[in-house]
Amino acid sequence: MERARTDTGAFAALYHRNYSAIGAYLYRRTGDVSATEDLLADTFLRALKGIPRFHSRGIEFRHWLYRIATNVANGWSAARRRRRETTLDSRAERGALAPDPWKRAERDAVRRAVARLPKRFQSVIALHHLAGLPLAEVAVVLRCRLGTVKSRLFRGRALLRRLLQAL
Repeated sequence: MERARTDTGAFAALYHRNYSAIGAYLYRRTGDVSATEDLLADTFLRALKGIPRFHSRGIEFRHWLYRIATNVANGWSAARRRRRETTLDSRAERGALAPDPWKRAERDAVRRAVARLPKRFQSVIALHHLAGLPLAEVAVVLRCRLGTVKSRLFRGRALLRRLLQAL
Protein backbone atom coordinates (compact mmCIF):
# COMPACT_ATOMS: atom_id res chain seq x y z
CA MET A 1 0.00 0.00 0.00
CA GLU A 2 2.77 2.44 0.93
CA ARG A 3 4.67 1.66 -2.28
CA ALA A 4 1.54 2.30 -4.33
CA ARG A 5 1.76 5.99 -3.40
CA THR A 6 4.79 6.39 -5.64
CA ASP A 7 5.00 3.16 -7.64
CA THR A 8 2.34 2.54 -10.28
CA GLY A 9 3.42 -1.12 -10.43
CA ALA A 10 2.46 -1.53 -6.78
CA PHE A 11 -0.89 0.14 -7.49
CA ALA A 12 -1.38 -2.25 -10.42
CA ALA A 13 -1.00 -5.18 -8.01
CA LEU A 14 -3.69 -3.68 -5.74
CA TYR A 15 -5.85 -3.10 -8.80
CA HIS A 16 -5.58 -6.74 -9.93
CA ARG A 17 -6.20 -8.04 -6.41
CA ASN A 18 -9.43 -6.03 -5.97
CA TYR A 19 -10.78 -5.69 -9.53
CA SER A 20 -13.08 -8.74 -9.46
CA ALA A 21 -14.67 -8.01 -6.07
CA ILE A 22 -15.30 -4.35 -6.84
CA GLY A 23 -16.52 -5.21 -10.34
CA ALA A 24 -18.97 -7.81 -9.02
CA TYR A 25 -20.27 -5.33 -6.46
CA LEU A 26 -20.79 -2.63 -9.09
CA TYR A 27 -22.44 -5.06 -11.50
CA ARG A 28 -24.91 -6.09 -8.81
CA ARG A 29 -25.66 -2.40 -8.25
CA THR A 30 -26.16 -1.58 -11.93
CA GLY A 31 -27.08 -4.79 -13.73
CA ASP A 32 -25.35 -3.32 -16.76
CA VAL A 33 -21.98 -4.57 -18.01
CA SER A 34 -21.17 -1.36 -19.84
CA ALA A 35 -22.03 0.84 -16.86
CA THR A 36 -20.05 -1.47 -14.58
CA GLU A 37 -16.95 -1.10 -16.74
CA ASP A 38 -17.31 2.69 -16.70
CA LEU A 39 -17.85 2.76 -12.94
CA LEU A 40 -14.90 0.42 -12.36
CA ALA A 41 -12.66 2.70 -14.36
CA ASP A 42 -13.92 5.72 -12.45
CA THR A 43 -13.47 3.95 -9.10
CA PHE A 44 -9.88 2.96 -9.75
CA LEU A 45 -9.03 6.32 -11.31
CA ARG A 46 -10.32 8.06 -8.18
CA ALA A 47 -8.36 5.61 -6.04
CA LEU A 48 -5.17 6.26 -8.02
CA LYS A 49 -5.63 10.01 -7.69
CA GLY A 50 -6.55 9.75 -4.00
CA ILE A 51 -3.92 7.27 -2.87
CA PRO A 52 -1.40 9.95 -1.84
CA ARG A 53 -4.02 11.25 0.63
CA PHE A 54 -5.09 7.79 1.86
CA HIS A 55 -4.24 7.18 5.50
CA SER A 56 -5.27 3.80 6.82
CA ARG A 57 -6.68 4.83 10.20
CA GLY A 58 -7.80 1.23 10.66
CA ILE A 59 -9.55 0.87 7.30
CA GLU A 60 -8.31 -1.70 4.81
CA PHE A 61 -7.55 -0.64 1.26
CA ARG A 62 -10.36 -2.90 -0.01
CA HIS A 63 -12.87 -1.13 2.23
CA TRP A 64 -11.65 2.23 0.97
CA LEU A 65 -12.26 0.98 -2.60
CA TYR A 66 -15.78 -0.13 -1.64
CA ARG A 67 -16.40 3.35 -0.26
CA ILE A 68 -15.24 4.93 -3.51
CA ALA A 69 -17.27 2.43 -5.57
CA THR A 70 -20.37 3.13 -3.46
CA ASN A 71 -20.01 6.86 -4.03
CA VAL A 72 -19.47 6.34 -7.77
CA ALA A 73 -22.50 4.01 -8.00
CA ASN A 74 -24.66 6.43 -6.01
CA GLY A 75 -23.72 9.25 -8.38
CA TRP A 76 -24.44 7.06 -11.42
CA SER A 77 -27.79 6.01 -9.96
CA ALA A 78 -28.83 9.60 -9.24
CA ALA A 79 -27.81 10.77 -12.72
CA ARG A 80 -29.63 7.86 -14.31
CA ARG A 81 -32.78 8.61 -12.31
CA ARG A 82 -32.65 12.26 -13.38
CA ARG A 83 -32.23 11.26 -17.05
CA ARG A 84 -35.09 8.75 -16.80
CA GLU A 85 -37.41 11.32 -15.21
CA THR A 86 -36.56 13.83 -17.93
CA THR A 87 -37.12 11.23 -20.64
CA LEU A 88 -40.40 10.07 -19.10
CA ASP A 89 -41.60 13.64 -18.76
CA SER A 90 -40.84 14.45 -22.39
CA ARG A 91 -42.41 11.18 -23.60
CA ALA A 92 -45.50 11.80 -21.47
CA GLU A 93 -45.84 15.28 -22.98
CA ARG A 94 -45.80 13.72 -26.46
CA GLY A 95 -48.26 11.00 -25.39
CA ALA A 96 -45.73 8.28 -26.14
CA LEU A 97 -45.93 6.44 -22.81
CA ALA A 98 -47.23 2.93 -23.18
CA PRO A 99 -47.09 0.12 -20.67
CA ASP A 100 -44.13 -2.21 -21.06
CA PRO A 101 -45.52 -5.45 -22.49
CA TRP A 102 -42.62 -7.55 -21.19
CA LYS A 103 -42.36 -8.62 -17.60
CA ARG A 104 -39.00 -8.03 -16.03
CA ALA A 105 -37.13 -10.76 -14.19
CA GLU A 106 -37.42 -10.70 -10.42
CA ARG A 107 -33.83 -9.55 -9.96
CA ASP A 108 -34.44 -6.57 -12.24
CA ALA A 109 -37.46 -5.59 -10.16
CA VAL A 110 -35.38 -5.81 -7.00
CA ARG A 111 -32.56 -3.80 -8.61
CA ARG A 112 -35.00 -1.08 -9.65
CA ALA A 113 -36.57 -1.03 -6.19
CA VAL A 114 -33.13 -0.78 -4.54
CA ALA A 115 -32.29 2.11 -6.89
CA ARG A 116 -35.38 3.95 -5.61
CA LEU A 117 -34.27 3.72 -1.98
CA PRO A 118 -32.65 6.73 -0.33
CA LYS A 119 -28.86 6.54 -0.67
CA ARG A 120 -28.29 5.79 3.03
CA PHE A 121 -30.40 2.61 2.76
CA GLN A 122 -29.25 1.74 -0.75
CA SER A 123 -25.58 1.79 0.26
CA VAL A 124 -26.06 -0.42 3.32
CA ILE A 125 -28.19 -2.96 1.46
CA ALA A 126 -25.83 -3.06 -1.52
CA LEU A 127 -22.67 -3.44 0.56
CA HIS A 128 -24.18 -6.09 2.84
CA HIS A 129 -26.32 -8.12 0.45
CA LEU A 130 -24.63 -7.52 -2.89
CA ALA A 131 -20.98 -7.25 -1.90
CA GLY A 132 -21.38 -9.68 0.99
CA LEU A 133 -19.66 -7.50 3.56
CA PRO A 134 -20.39 -8.20 7.23
CA LEU A 135 -22.20 -5.36 8.99
CA ALA A 136 -19.06 -4.34 10.92
CA GLU A 137 -17.20 -3.87 7.62
CA VAL A 138 -20.14 -1.94 6.14
CA ALA A 139 -19.85 0.42 9.11
CA VAL A 140 -16.15 0.94 8.36
CA VAL A 141 -16.78 1.55 4.65
CA LEU A 142 -19.57 4.05 5.30
CA ARG A 143 -17.82 5.66 8.28
CA CYS A 144 -20.71 5.22 10.65
CA ARG A 145 -21.51 3.23 13.77
CA LEU A 146 -22.55 -0.39 13.67
CA GLY A 147 -25.87 0.51 15.29
CA THR A 148 -26.53 3.01 12.51
CA VAL A 149 -25.79 0.35 9.89
CA LYS A 150 -28.17 -2.10 11.58
CA SER A 151 -30.88 0.53 11.80
CA ARG A 152 -30.48 1.53 8.15
CA LEU A 153 -30.50 -2.11 7.09
CA PHE A 154 -33.70 -2.77 9.02
CA ARG A 155 -35.43 0.36 7.70
CA GLY A 156 -34.08 -0.14 4.19
CA ARG A 157 -35.38 -3.70 4.06
CA ALA A 158 -38.80 -2.58 5.27
CA LEU A 159 -38.96 0.17 2.64
CA LEU A 160 -37.70 -2.24 -0.03
CA ARG A 161 -40.43 -4.71 0.94
CA ARG A 162 -43.07 -1.98 0.53
CA LEU A 163 -41.66 -0.90 -2.83
CA LEU A 164 -41.67 -4.48 -4.11
CA GLN A 165 -45.22 -5.06 -2.90
CA ALA A 166 -46.33 -1.97 -4.81
CA LEU A 167 -44.96 -3.40 -8.07
